Amino acid sequence: MDDTLIEGAYLHQELRQGLFLHVSDAVEKREFTVTSRQREELSCIFFLDGEIDLRIGDRSFAFKGDLRNAMQGAAIMSSGRESFKRASAGRQHVRHLVVTATPEWLNIDAMEEIGDERQAKALLKDNLADHRWTVTPRVAELVRQILAPQVFTPALRNLYLEGRAVEIVAETISAVMHADRRTEQGSILRGHEAVRLMRAKELIAESLTASLSVELIARESGISASGLQRLFRLSEGHSVFEYVRRRRLDRAFEALKVGETTVQEASAIAGYSSPANFATAFRRQFGITPREVQFPSLGLRN
Repeated sequence: MDDTLIEGAYLHQELRQGLFLHVSDAVEKREFTVTSRQREELSCIFFLDGEIDLRIGDRSFAFKGDLRNAMQGAAIMSSGRESFKRASAGRQHVRHLVVTATPEWLNIDAMEEIGDERQAKALLKDNLADHRWTVTPRVAELVRQILAPQVFTPALRNLYLEGRAVEIVAETISAVMHADRRTEQGSILRGHEAVRLMRAKELIAESLTASLSVELIARESGISASGLQRLFRLSEGHSVFEYVRRRRLDRAFEALKVGETTVQEASAIAGYSSPANFATAFRRQFGITPREVQFPSLGLRN
């Protein structure tokens, strides 16, 4: 234990090809320096606690989290492979979140979410520019949801994180450009969009117990992942993840109603590893508890 350098929780995950999530909530126990090579990528950085210095190529960057002030976001685009050096000042609590995306992922997915594609592509060529911004309430909520996710089964958890990471990248690019994301509420879906949305819903209905990702659903539906998210928000008023979560809860409700399953088994059907979290989500959606569906007489006594 005397040799421990860092102690705490980490997550580093490739959510889909070219889209990565890094989360740290840990105590750095003494000074250290890390060096590596950084790939070509856009980094969306959010610091809540701690203080670090970075050097990427020939540029220096400083980050400091302060929960007393509004959350700050940073966007740094590396348009080529660069040397990377990170220094820690010593014992401190570091809590931060970074979403990174490769140029290939950005060109395929993120541009559909941006109103001015030409300006967005120019941003991606702005090597090592340091863009800082005060995050919107929506982005602050997305960061909070990733740092403290609900307890889901692995398949549903990956879908949950992926959807939020995609939105963070789109919001970051829009904030840096000082451009509003396109709003299409109240618009009517075009014919081909309605067909793709129907395909996506059919795939979800047929694969509710399988491991689903936004990328898989989008590919099978003939649309990009960000385009699929846009269609679901336009049609359903929420994300692909939220649609899948609600349909899984519907299936759990039906299984309980016909007496096919226990509450524990229904929790797994809905994608929750915690029965308590399942019961909370179930009651929020249906207004009654899982046990009241399983044993209708319980509700009569309330």
